[in-house]
Amino acid sequence: MKKTAKTLATWLAIAAMLLSLCACGTQGNSGKGNDETTVWSFYTAYGPEDGACCEIWQQLFDKIYEETDGRLKIEIYWYGQHPYEGEEMLKVVKDGTAELAHFYSGYVESVEPALSVEGLPLLMPIDGTEAYKILSTLWGNFEQDRSGTLEALLEDKWGATMVHCMPASPQRLFTDGYEAVTADSLKGHKVRTYSTATASFVMALGGTPSSISLSETYTALSTNLVDGLITSTLFGYNSGVFDYVDAVNVWEISSSTDGLICSMEALQQLPDDVREIFQRIMHDSATAPEMLEIDKNDELLAKLEEQGVKVLTPEDDFRDSIRDQLEETVWNDWLKDAGEEGQQVLEQIKGML
Repeated sequence: MKKTAKTLATWLAIAAMLLSLCACGTQGNSGKGNDETTVWSFYTAYGPEDGACCEIWQQLFDKIYEETDGRLKIEIYWYGQHPYEGEEMLKVVKDGTAELAHFYSGYVESVEPALSVEGLPLLMPIDGTEAYKILSTLWGNFEQDRSGTLEALLEDKWGATMVHCMPASPQRLFTDGYEAVTADSLKGHKVRTYSTATASFVMALGGTPSSISLSETYTALSTNLVDGLITSTLFGYNSGVFDYVDAVNVWEISSSTDGLICSMEALQQLPDDVREIFQRIMHDSATAPEMLEIDKNDELLAKLEEQGVKVLTPEDDFRDSIRDQLEETVWNDWLKDAGEEGQQVLEQIKGML
């Protein structure tokens, strides 16, 4: 009898210990108090030196890691460290391959046209600050509250939310041996483009667009396969475009942003306090006044001039005439693909101009 009682007491003690362990495990997975590190993957179509955004992303991720006491770690996978192209970033987040991905409007044009509206040639204001304010409104000012037209579309179709955004440098037309500020000035010339919108702009000036990857563009310029290219002022300067061209034509062809899209599911799975820290850091950075100055466009143009690149600006009347032409052709063609969602966001932008 004593042996039985002793055995029973032993089993009761073991059971109590197991229950205690289970209780500890449950507490560790609650909204707060979980000290485990969550590791997220971030995929981008850029290399580590491809723009000011790359440095800012790393700073943001480091700050998140620090303020969460190491409970959220975001690992960056640069282009070449993963098998995906820019146009696949929406899918990467939707299917759970990565929790965070790089969003660039020029890349998603063929996948979700309405989200590429900012890339329509000559649509957005010449002033980069005003353009960014418009885009911030469309993204709901990064509040994840569905108040922005583009934000709601991104959530509904792709299960993602725009948590951070920054203005990319305006897209410019760089040329070698000729100027492009008058009608038909691109006639007889081949220009590297990267989207339907940029290709249409080249054709509007009488040129022939050539779809060449950015990594192969400078070789193509050296061998006369193309004698012009469209890219951002920032990327052009940082990559040494001045060694291959002699003029930059200040058209402000299109506006664009480098954004960070996040899986809604992954975001909701974070402990409450970690999610709050993540969203606060992202929002505060995206809406900071200095974000509007990140491009430093005038400074970049001056640096290009110092390298012997001539800066050319088309007359306002000529720019407006080309814009009218593009609105009747390119914008309307885009609307056929973007549908009602595209019409809604385009009208919203026009109302803010």
